[in-house]
Amino acid sequence: MYRILAAAGFLLAFAGAAHWVVPAGRYAVELVAAGEDSARIADLQLDAALDEGRVAREIEDALANGDGELAASFEELATARGIPVSPELAARVAAADDGRARAARSAGAFGRGFVTGEGEDLAGLAGAAAGDLTVWGDLRDAGREALHWARGEPVDELMLGLAGAGIVATGATYAAFGAPITLRAGLSLIKGARRAGAVSTRLAGRLITGLRGGKRAEAALVMADLGRTGAKAGTRAAISGLRHVDDAAGAARLARLSTVKGGQTLAIIKTLGRGALFVTEAMAKLAFWIIAAVVNVIGLVSSFNAMVVAMVRPLWRRPRRGRLARPAHAFAALGRGLLAV
Repeated sequence: MYRILAAAGFLLAFAGAAHWVVPAGRYAVELVAAGEDSARIADLQLDAALDEGRVAREIEDALANGDGELAASFEELATARGIPVSPELAARVAAADDGRARAARSAGAFGRGFVTGEGEDLAGLAGAAAGDLTVWGDLRDAGREALHWARGEPVDELMLGLAGAGIVATGATYAAFGAPITLRAGLSLIKGARRAGAVSTRLAGRLITGLRGGKRAEAALVMADLGRTGAKAGTRAAISGLRHVDDAAGAARLARLSTVKGGQTLAIIKTLGRGALFVTEAMAKLAFWIIAAVVNVIGLVSSFNAMVVAMVRPLWRRPRRGRLARPAHAFAALGRGLLAV
């Protein structure tokens, strides 16, 4: 009986593990199958990372910090995913994200950003970006780096290259009546992100190489993708996402995410970080769950087989000792008779 109970226990254990292994394996396969589709990657990971409690906490934190834009982004994301937001919280978000109130608070910072190119907040960065849409912004930044060189101070090669490219792009924008506006906007975004320390060393190196003539097409693609991101999701979302971008492929993923998700992009990046764009651990997860699934199947088959054997074993007829002994005595008597003859 103890063999039956032991085998049944193992069978139940492996069957219970299958309830956990199968969904997890399916999730890993879906992540790998998502490939380059960053919007699909974000949706899959948000299923596990975002719920009503998380949304409420994120909105409360954003409102406490006076960040109406982030709170509004989380509310939009919650609405899109069918997550309820209380009417009281929604009313507070609407009041905090009121356009006129934000404009009144940010007018001074916007003006300083336009004139100096420096911005400590989103309004200042927006002012700097607005200045970049004129020749003034690029001349200002190029002049600043030239002054650093004259004084023997470190020169930011990326900012100098972006300023030069910006002058050319601005001229092309006016000549083409605004046709390359996404490229021009992308240049401004990268400059703002550089000032905010949001451009990775790897991406900066690639852009410097491209602006020097090595990979101009790649640099132009990065800037155009960032311009599209800013147009669809806003300047702040573009700069936040740029922190996780190292090359043209990453910029394309960010543009894809912002195109599909729009105003939800900022909240998605806040929630998932680099995971909103990449699934670097997906292959490792897939390999782990494949091994777990194989072990689980072997365990199920072995446990079931052991239980069946333990249940059938009592039905087997065991030979009795008496029946075995009689033939032995008969053979012994026969042998003695043959010897006597």
